[in-house]
Amino acid sequence: MRRVVEWSVEWVAATDARAEGGLPKSMGSAWRNGFLFGLLMAICLALFAPCAGASEAVAAAANAYAASAVTPPASGSGGEAQGKLSLAQKQGLADTALLDWVMENSGPVKGDMRAGELRIAFTVTPAEGWWDKAGDGKLAWHDAPDNSVHLRIFVVDDNDGRFVPGLSVHAMLIDANGNEQSAPADFGWYPLINAYGGNFPLDAESSYTLRVTVDPLPRLHAFDEGRRFRQTMIAEFPPVQIGFDAVEQLPLATETGLASEAELLRPGNAALGAAITALWKESVSGVEKADGDYFTGYALDFSALVTPIPGAMIHIGNMIGQGGKNSLQVVLLVRDSRTGRFIPALKPQASLIAADGKSYGPGELFLAWHPWLNHYGRAARIPRKGLYKLRVHFDAPGFRRWGRQSERFAAPGDVEFEKLRLTPEKRE
Repeated sequence: MRRVVEWSVEWVAATDARAEGGLPKSMGSAWRNGFLFGLLMAICLALFAPCAGASEAVAAAANAYAASAVTPPASGSGGEAQGKLSLAQKQGLADTALLDWVMENSGPVKGDMRAGELRIAFTVTPAEGWWDKAGDGKLAWHDAPDNSVHLRIFVVDDNDGRFVPGLSVHAMLIDANGNEQSAPADFGWYPLINAYGGNFPLDAESSYTLRVTVDPLPRLHAFDEGRRFRQTMIAEFPPVQIGFDAVEQLPLATETGLASEAELLRPGNAALGAAITALWKESVSGVEKADGDYFTGYALDFSALVTPIPGAMIHIGNMIGQGGKNSLQVVLLVRDSRTGRFIPALKPQASLIAADGKSYGPGELFLAWHPWLNHYGRAARIPRKGLYKLRVHFDAPGFRRWGRQSERFAAPGDVEFEKLRLTPEKRE
């Protein structure tokens, strides 16, 4: 099977990675097919067992399948599982190093603790100005408000150290008298490392307790059948003294580390590049194009969505499709063309256009937390083999771009990938 898989991950150098060439078929499809056959056999056996035993067998098969989606069986050479795990670990090491650096260079008003499956940290620095979209491919600048400070909340996976996107985060400040004040905790784009938070007014100098609540991650956003991030996580930090005059003397969060941004981000770019390369090696097609402020890349694969149970639905994270040989997994990655960083909080639309001009889904792609590569994705169905065009569109993101130097992503993204020869694999 031929694959279009070449890609470049040089720091701010990849402008239009494209290539063609052949790669050996990965072992991933082989173990997946074998396991799915085993899953079918387990279910069949369950149907002929006593009722209680059947329930246990089906549950065991489902649990085994969910586990396999996260950690594939290991091979004798050290294991495909360990290789995939190392992809996430390398990204996590880079994200953790960035967070540690920011925490060390953000002044004394901060906190850092573990809460369940998460590491949650915060900093309080001077109020920031921001950009947001104003229509017609333009951004509007907003000055920092008076008598305010800036809260940033960082949420990373305590298992592998990666930043967790797509969360719903809430923040509450409690002063020394027990008075409660909510604080903003929306996702925001920063020059060095992203966070949840925003500006909030500081009415009086006091000792404040910060309580951060993270809602469960939606089930279909997780590739492990929802076994992780399914509980509400609460982090309540020890009281810290917050005074407007003292905070105002600290450096702006968006200026911290800006001079060393390229050096600090290089490990993360290398780790992300390795994960995308691994994805393309397991795909039937994949390439990336530059489009203004965006690098937009895709990958297509059949094997992960094919099920041996006719008409059954197979769930791999939020990529849901009707079982059958024409089920196609569409994976999309959108990155900042300046820094190479993944851009969350988008709502991409994708369609596959056949030679006769007819369009075949999948429609809106959803942000998926993945064991080794977060991305947007969904399943599609194509009627037959042939040449297709993949058309991708997404509006300019709605999140705030904090700091003067963050004037990015004003325009929507529109990319087309042509001459995709797709031949659904036949399954017995």
